[in-house]
Amino acid sequence: MRTRLVTATLAAALGLGTRAWAMDPAAGTGGASFMKMGWGSARAMSLGRAYSAVAEGAESLAWNPAGLALTQQREVSYSYLRYIQGVNAPLYLAYAHPLGRTVFGANVGYMSLEGFDVRDANGIPLDNTNVQVRDGFGTLSMARSFWYEKLFLGASLKAVTEDNGGPSHTSVVGDFGVILKPNQTISFGFATQNFGSNGRQVARVTRGGVAVKVLELLQLSMDLDKYSDSAARAGFGAEFTLPEDLLEVGQISLRVGYYNTDNQGKILEKDREALYPLVGTQGLAFGIGILSTQAFGYGISFDYCLVPMGALGNSDQITMKLKF
Repeated sequence: MRTRLVTATLAAALGLGTRAWAMDPAAGTGGASFMKMGWGSARAMSLGRAYSAVAEGAESLAWNPAGLALTQQREVSYSYLRYIQGVNAPLYLAYAHPLGRTVFGANVGYMSLEGFDVRDANGIPLDNTNVQVRDGFGTLSMARSFWYEKLFLGASLKAVTEDNGGPSHTSVVGDFGVILKPNQTISFGFATQNFGSNGRQVARVTRGGVAVKVLELLQLSMDLDKYSDSAARAGFGAEFTLPEDLLEVGQISLRVGYYNTDNQGKILEKDREALYPLVGTQGLAFGIGILSTQAFGYGISFDYCLVPMGALGNSDQITMKLKF
């Protein structure tokens, strides 16, 4: 009983498991809902999750492992995700190590929550009793480029642990991804993740998308995602980049995206921010990225995104990356 209550409460906090928002009938039937929060890449989230065709570097492990093959230098990436309803994911670390055309990578993510009430079968709180949620995952990946760096393939082996106040379980799942870049203008991406395990333990997801560059400064992307416990979702993103040779000190990217989520409720007038409805409209996402290849002799980047989630509040994330 305790495990079911905590799982339901956590799913509600993640905005992933309540029928109050008119969600898909299959919502909540898949495990490891915390994996859907958008780990590892502020850039991906600010592009409306339209990232399968543009994923690259260490942060690609959580989205499309084929993007790992685009890594040119060793990379270390750290992300902090501040989610809704007090849910935070303060630990995401990823590393990419190129060896010629083959690149190896690894990542780890962890989150914990506490303060959930424990109730008996009649719903009566049990005093002085609470539980702690501990969820996390770790991934080992390998990717390689083919066909004169036009085709990129990647695969991962991932362990996912979920403990929602009861018996914990660990599932080992696999990821596979492809990125095709026939020229410098267009790219296609496909990834299937979390296969090889019961969907009740870890919800499977399939992603496919395309990205197009316009005049080298603007990149447009589109993705279609399908989780095993929800309907298909579409994401759209636009990224405008001022090149480093123009600014001399770094490269700045401005991003905006849209992801067609379920109805997350309207913000009450008293809770609306100054920039409402621009900031506050569910589905929209905004971000900025700063990259310098000259700072301290290393490549350093900083990305930030803001994702309004209607009445549930705002989610934001930072990603810092070091190339050496």
